[in-house]
Amino acid sequence: MKKPILILFVILFSAYSCSSTINRPLYAKSDNAKELILSKYGKPSMVENFEESQTWRYEYSSQFKSNRTIIFDKFGKIISNKKHYKTFHMITGYNKHGYIAIGVIVALGLIAGPFPALL
Repeated sequence: MKKPILILFVILFSAYSCSSTINRPLYAKSDNAKELILSKYGKPSMVENFEESQTWRYEYSSQFKSNRTIIFDKFGKIISNKKHYKTFHMITGYNKHGYIAIGVIVALGLIAGPFPALL
């Protein structure tokens, strides 16, 4: 009885962790998107102003923290919010949920396999 539930949990968690988060529009429907972005990511590394839009770029020196580009229209609404994964994430292919899923799977494998007395 425990095995089908465990397998179902692993499949559902894996499917959720593999879902795409790169092009998901964050804060797109917010009335004050710029303040929300500032509170979450801080001051941008570079701001570019164009006639119809404004681009904020976040460039981090850490190899684990991904860069981000956010484009606002002239009314302050988000047109695009893209995360640019660095080499570490591109090699592994996981977002943070993927790492969590792998950790849970390994822990459950250790408990169910070599250490069944822990169940």
